[in-house]
Parts: sequence; C-alpha cells; structure tokens
Amino acid sequence: MAKELIGYDAEEHAEVVSTLRAETDLKLYNIFKHFDPKGLRVVDVGCGDGIISRKLIDMGSELVLGIDSHPDMVKLAIKLSEEQEDSISYKQAFIEDCKGDESYDLAILAYLLNYAQTVENLKAKCTAVASFLKPGGKVVVFNNNPFDTVGGDFSKYGFRKKLTGLSEGAPIHFDYRPIITEDIVNFYLAPEEHIEAFKAAGFSEVRWEPLILPEGDDPSFWKEYYAREHLPVICMVAIK
Repeated sequence: MAKELIGYDAEEHAEVVSTLRAETDLKLYNIFKHFDPKGLRVVDVGCGDGIISRKLIDMGSELVLGIDSHPDMVKLAIKLSEEQEDSISYKQAFIEDCKGDESYDLAILAYLLNYAQTVENLKAKCTAVASFLKPGGKVVVFNNNPFDTVGGDFSKYGFRKKLTGLSEGAPIHFDYRPIITEDIVNFYLAPEEHIEAFKAAGFSEVRWEPLILPEGDDPSFWKEYYAREHLPVICMVAIK
C-alpha cells in the first residue's frame, strides 16, 4: 500500500493541540504520568509541531529526536523549537523507514499507530520504534481507542468521531471543524492486533491505560466525555 502524507494543514493542527483541553489537559497529563522525563533520551514519533518534544526538554530530558512524516509539520517544529535547538533535532520520515541505534530510553507515540491501515504496517511501525530503544526502554502511546466502536459527538471538547466499520483498515473520521477544515482520517485495527504488533516487535510487556482526569481538574466539565463506556482515545504502555 502506497504511503500518503497526512492532509491537514500544519498551522491548523498546531492550533488544535495548543488550545483544546482534550489535548492540553487530558493528552499531556496521560502521557507524562507514565514516566519521569529527567535525564531521558527520547524519540518523539509523530511529533507534529514539537509540542511534546519541547515540554520534555523543559521538564529535564537530556535530548529529544522528533520524527514526523509531514514536511510542513517538521518545518513548523524546527521554527517553534529554535530556543531548544541544542537539545531537540527533527527528522522528516515515516517511522517504518527508520532504523534506530538502541540508544533511547523512551519513545512517545502520540496519534501514530492509528494511521496504520494494515496489521503488517502496524507491526512495521512497532518494530521500527523498538530499534531506537535500549533494552528495558519504554513506549508510551496516545491513540485512537479501538475499544470504542461507536464514536460520537464530542463538540464540547472540540471534535466529532465517526467510525465507518470494524474491519481491518476501516476509516475513522475525526472532525475538528472549524479549526481544521478537513477530517483527520485514522484507520481501525482491533485491540488484540495492537498487542500482537508490540509483542512481535520484541516488547515483553504491553498494557492498555485508560485516560484519567488530571489532578484538580473539574469533573463536571468532562461529564459528557466520560459518559461513554469507552473513551474516544486511550493510552498504551510497552516495555522492551
């Protein structure tokens, strides 16, 4: 299957991840709760505009390599990270085309695996990520939730989610209008296929981590978000 670049505008995407509370509160809290960033060497795969890469350095990580397939996202990340250029580097590439040197402590995969359209491609992404990590290295994933089979209207939180089916590679549409003018299209792969992909890549421990509210956040604001049996997104943690 030919690879396709993600169609959204880089500036639009940057506005989403820097303004919507589902991104600034839930996502960042649920990613960073799984590790202490101090002194770590990190590969940020699907880095977008580098918002997580910059936060890692601000919180004490030694260095970060950001990788993204979208050329305009990488250009924007470099521009926004000028003050941290000694600690952050960026590479424009599909992760499955990369080969690491097993020198990193941590990999962060925010909205990366949900772009795999086949189990084969999912395994290729996980295998490539594993090549960057030391033995014992950790992966933290923030991803479309494959346990959510209904989607829904989350307009209060800035988006709507529509599933088109539950077969391998069935498109999943995330609508962030009016901020992003086109749907962001993900693809469905079953929960067990995610686990199998990590194990096939050499990870010894893989677990799902449902989202929890940040400490001190207002539960009433998130009432409708948490009213579903399965949230629209989820975390995973894997150990090499």
